Amino acid sequence: MKKKYGNTFSYEESLDQEKEIARIFTGSHGHDLKTLLLLYRGHYPALAGSVIFFVIKHSPTWVIPVVTANLINAVTGNDPHLARTITINTVLMILFLLQNIPTNYVHTWLYAKSVRDVERRLREALVVKLQMLSISFHKETQSGRLQSKIMRDVEQIQTLSSQIFLTVLTTMLNIIVSFGVVLTRSSVIFLFYILTMPVAVFLVVVFKGKIKDYNRSFRREMEETSAKVMEMVEMVPVVRAHALEKQETKKMGVQLDQIAKKGLKLDMVQTYFSSISWVAFQVF
Repeated sequence: MKKKYGNTFSYEESLDQEKEIARIFTGSHGHDLKTLLLLYRGHYPALAGSVIFFVIKHSPTWVIPVVTANLINAVTGNDPHLARTITINTVLMILFLLQNIPTNYVHTWLYAKSVRDVERRLREALVVKLQMLSISFHKETQSGRLQSKIMRDVEQIQTLSSQIFLTVLTTMLNIIVSFGVVLTRSSVIFLFYILTMPVAVFLVVVFKGKIKDYNRSFRREMEETSAKVMEMVEMVPVVRAHALEKQETKKMGVQLDQIAKKGLKLDMVQTYFSSISWVAFQVF
């Protein structure tokens, strides 16, 4: 169920939305990509339009090298119509650059509207679910954990959407255009592009498990820290009354040190993957 910005749903409508999202998570059987796609159900036309405008706004990336090559060839090749060639190519390049402003705005608006709506629906569904859970559950569960679920976990879904929709889309378009240009110019160079594919797959297979494990460990540590911070804030009057500030500070220091170590491991494995990938592709 999708609602427009500025509208207020009744509790019954919010409850239906919560059930729909629950069915999405249970029906996807742990498949992350399938779950993500189902969450955007109803937003497919907007996302398709965003992709179209993304291709248009990204076109200068592919046009500028061609225009630059034309200018170099005209200058170094003693083109009899040099002034005309330079003028046409320069105007063409400027037009492609200028169109980036309106097309990027439309692309971002269509994409961001869909992402923010899914983000809002997830948080609303979690709020509804929390209202339905038993009092004993709330007593046994730290409030910081629940806050982390509503804020940080949903934020991670938004981050994943951005990575898939922007980073992966950009990479795919660049690969397709590069393959097309190289294939029309040189079949020998195209073979080097083909050889990079199994290397890329191999690197993904090698690092996928480690990145996923470190990311899961870091997320759990963040959830634990959020819960302990909330607990610390709630217990400040008691701690001050019993003069236990040093002990509480030491306990939180250990927890913060733990999350820093987990975050560092995640950062290092990600940068290790990026550097190895870059070196491998540069070698080809």
